Amino acid sequence: MSFRRKAYLYSLACSFVSLFAILIEANAQEVKPDPVAVAQSQKDGKRETVTDDVEQLKSQVKQLQSLVEQQRRTLEDIQRRLEAGSETTRKPVPASLSKVEDTGAGSSAVQETANVVTQTKPDGQPVTQVSKDSAAAKPASQEKPLPIVGWSKDHAFIRSPDGAFETQIGGYGQLDFRGYQSGNHLPNSFFLRRARMALEGKLDRYFDFRIEGDFADAITPLRDLYVNIHRIDEFQMRFGQFRVPISQEEMRSDNNQDFVERSLVNNLVPSRSPGVGALGSLNKGVFEYQVGAWNGKGLLAANSTGTPETALRLRFNPWKHGDNFWAKGFLFGGAFTQGRSGPGTLSVRGLTESRSSIFFTSDTTSGKYIRANGEVTWMLGPAAIRAEYDQTNQNRDNLGPNGSNLPGVVAKGYMAQMTYLLTREEKPETTAVTPKSNLFSESNGKPGLGAWELKVRYANLQISDATVKSNRAGTLYFGTNWYMNRYVRYMLDLGFERFKDPARSPQPGDKNFFVILNRVQVTF
Repeated sequence: MSFRRKAYLYSLACSFVSLFAILIEANAQEVKPDPVAVAQSQKDGKRETVTDDVEQLKSQVKQLQSLVEQQRRTLEDIQRRLEAGSETTRKPVPASLSKVEDTGAGSSAVQETANVVTQTKPDGQPVTQVSKDSAAAKPASQEKPLPIVGWSKDHAFIRSPDGAFETQIGGYGQLDFRGYQSGNHLPNSFFLRRARMALEGKLDRYFDFRIEGDFADAITPLRDLYVNIHRIDEFQMRFGQFRVPISQEEMRSDNNQDFVERSLVNNLVPSRSPGVGALGSLNKGVFEYQVGAWNGKGLLAANSTGTPETALRLRFNPWKHGDNFWAKGFLFGGAFTQGRSGPGTLSVRGLTESRSSIFFTSDTTSGKYIRANGEVTWMLGPAAIRAEYDQTNQNRDNLGPNGSNLPGVVAKGYMAQMTYLLTREEKPETTAVTPKSNLFSESNGKPGLGAWELKVRYANLQISDATVKSNRAGTLYFGTNWYMNRYVRYMLDLGFERFKDPARSPQPGDKNFFVILNRVQVTF
């Protein structure tokens, strides 16, 4: 017979014996000589008989207590043999088999192998806690805490128990449909504009990272890849490929733009490039800065000259921590970049927001270039106003006859836009809108309509190279955004594009051009 089965049989025997001993002892205590009964027994001559019965019951109790003690010692011996067994095959004796009820009067209980304490939460749900003695008896592999896996407000995550390591898993997809007025342009069509996946988080608490790729771009799918040394908010260092800091419209993520496409002035600013930079935020966002050096030639592109592109961006929010509704959401700032173009580098171009046509083709540049930017953002509860001015000057040194210099390419552009949430949610500056009520239903079961937003934007861009190629375009877009919930959004933009040179319009001979842009976006 196995040790475990013996333990089970002995525990049953001890339990029955203990119960029987309790009953006998209780009866023995209750059987006391009653004065009336004694008097009566004296009269009847039976007093000796009652006394003999009490003594006999006490003797039986002592015998039962001795038997219980003997069974307890036997069970302890079995338990010691089990604990001395192989580590790979040994298992703790279940609490239901190893516990002997305390019968009192010289008996003791065997402690439970798994010391489990059950408490109760305020809401009545049981909580099981393991005592220190039980934790010490567990194998080391069971003592190591498991990673935390879950879903936050915006994305899935994996986090170490101490919070020092974390990976957030996210992404978004954008399906567009573009409808154009007849003319010389792309056909009306669906487009998978972006299909991005990203991993970001922290390594050993003070090292942030981000990796983002775009599956809709088969040529250069990598967008972001950098490490951020983040010991304090006031000063951080960043290494890898990331955005050159200029233009608030460019710095906002693609999945948080208010319109289907960025404005005309986005033609004048760079996007991502390999480089190194420093950034920081003082007084919890009252003052922000970004500075660094990049190749400045685009995604994964090497520098074609020995001079990197340097950039500095400053941003101020002086009344951020105040209580004035009109002032606390007012932000302003500017940026400046400079670098050199190598032989064969192309200048900026004039691409419409609808991406239907190019009204200014690129020139070849060489030599120094500079970019400057000024920007304003004003957040007013459900309303948001944004505006910025951008200018780019690009030299064309030694590109003329006999190595002479040609007039540079000068591009100037500005934009202003306003959005307003009809459903009165507060508009965040850089993150997604969270509707007060989601489409179809809420957690309380009531149907909702999501959040609805109206929008309008005007943009103007002029590009000149002192030739007949110089041209100007102005666009007016308006429409609505429908936030079905925090993760799914429909965008509708109606646009009028107007060109200075009607010959270079998408519909030659007509300065005006009408477009409809639609987008369904899912973010996770």
